[in-house]
Amino acid sequence: MISDIHKFLIDNKKTISTCESITAGAISSKLIKESGSSRFFKGSIVVYNDDVKSKILGIDINKIRKLSAVSKEISHEMALSAKKIFNSDYCISATGNAGPNNYDEISQTGQVYVTVITPEKAITQEFKLSNNRSKNIENTVDFSISLLYKNLR
Repeated sequence: MISDIHKFLIDNKKTISTCESITAGAISSKLIKESGSSRFFKGSIVVYNDDVKSKILGIDINKIRKLSAVSKEISHEMALSAKKIFNSDYCISATGNAGPNNYDEISQTGQVYVTVITPEKAITQEFKLSNNRSKNIENTVDFSISLLYKNLR
């Protein structure tokens, strides 16, 4: 799947960026494993802390506190901000509660949101995972890559 994504982006002269919270750079790492990724990969922002999400991405801290950083809206805003910062054609964002402890009183352990923004649309998908932290992070990376792959055009 990664080879197909690389080929598509290179052949179509498209670029991609990421904005990661729960995965802390693991999506980016997977995207650049193969040679030639500098032809399409613009960069990544890891924003693990809510204050940093607000300061770096410009997301209203009160909105983060009201909705939770683990929400469809914040995932979408993360992707929009990173796409704008990097001026990329595509962007993936991932935010979630990896567990095993709850992140806040609003989100649930294992709750994850992934957003993919393409030149034509934005898709945000929610995933309900387990309380196994390492597995949740690994699955979020895989779900993110898969959601991108399904929406390449």
